[in-house]
Amino acid sequence: MSRYDNLVHTKDTMIKGLLGAVLVLVLLLVLALVGWARAPSAITLHYPPDLSTGAQQQLGELPKANIYGFVFYIFQQLNRWPNDGQDDYYERIHTLQNYLTPACFEERLSDYTARNRNNELTGRSRAVWEIPGRGFSNQRVKATANDRWVVGLDLHVQETYRGERVKDRLIHFPIRVVRYAVDPELNPWGLALDCYAAAPRRIQVTQDEQL
Repeated sequence: MSRYDNLVHTKDTMIKGLLGAVLVLVLLLVLALVGWARAPSAITLHYPPDLSTGAQQQLGELPKANIYGFVFYIFQQLNRWPNDGQDDYYERIHTLQNYLTPACFEERLSDYTARNRNNELTGRSRAVWEIPGRGFSNQRVKATANDRWVVGLDLHVQETYRGERVKDRLIHFPIRVVRYAVDPELNPWGLALDCYAAAPRRIQVTQDEQL
């Protein structure tokens, strides 16, 4: 083969190699564009409240402190009737609807109807808060299944009727909570209360715990 033929052959081989490389790059670009198009536009990260010793979280993992904080906040708001339970309780149920499962929403409406029928709401105010020393601990959040937990709240419940105290109790509330990433615009937590896991029970405090 002449020198000229060798040069032509080398040139053709180089062109074919470059064309192959271009095709590979085009294919990779297409795959990258497809992956980009399918990628979520927003990612929710849950960080534990105490980062003083650092934290290592996997994407989508929910720290127990965050679950407890969500349950306590929503439950406290649900049970805050500053003026009149007949109006306030009904308004709270609907305001917090996006933080309740559909079954829990209907259960709260049934509870409202029963209380209202028994005249337990008109003229009543209600508030709940944590019992000192009985706040968050890892033992208070128990996983029952994938993306399902039971949170134990120990709360001080106080009700007044026309300014007179009619209820002042310490109560343990076992509350179900589930992952509920239905509408991030209306519920950025991605969690929802699923009402009681068992009947609430009265707490008997020891002498050292007297408030």
